[in-house]
Amino acid sequence: MISNRRSIRSAAALSLLCAVTVACATNEPSPPASAAGPALVGTEWKLVEFRSSDDSIGAIRPGVDEVYTLRLEPGGNAVMTLFCNRGTGQWKSPDPTAKMGSLTIEPGIRTLAACPPSPLERLGDDFAHVRTFVIADGKLHLNLKMSSGDYVWEPAK
Repeated sequence: MISNRRSIRSAAALSLLCAVTVACATNEPSPPASAAGPALVGTEWKLVEFRSSDDSIGAIRPGVDEVYTLRLEPGGNAVMTLFCNRGTGQWKSPDPTAKMGSLTIEPGIRTLAACPPSPLERLGDDFAHVRTFVIADGKLHLNLKMSSGDYVWEPAK
C-alpha cells in the first residue's frame, strides 16, 4: 500500500513538474555564449564535481551513470536533472551577463523517484545554499554559503 502511494505521488509530482515547465517556458532567445566562454544563462551545465572545503571529504564526482544538469533560463526559471529525478526552481542574479557575482537559486518542484544511493544526492537541497558564481576556464563554479563547498559544472555537450 505504501509503495503504491509512493508511486502515485511520484507520478503526480512528475505530471505537475511537466505542467509547470511548459507553463513557465518563454520564447525569449538564450543569450549567445561570448568568445570568452559560455554564458551563465541559457547554457546547459553538466556537473563535473563537488569540491568540499573539508579536506577529509575532498572532491566528489558523479558516477558513470549519474547525470546532473542545470539550465538557468532567461526569465528566472531553473531546470535541473538530478540523477534519476527532475526539478525546477527560480534563480536571480544582479548581473547574469557577468562572469562572476551573486546568485540565488530557489529549488521548487522535484520528482521523488528512488535513485540508487549517491554521495551527490544532496545537490537538490544544496541549490538553496548557492550564494555566488564564477565562470572561469569555461567552467561554472557555484559557491555555497559559509565556504561549505563548490559545485563545478561544464557545458553539456
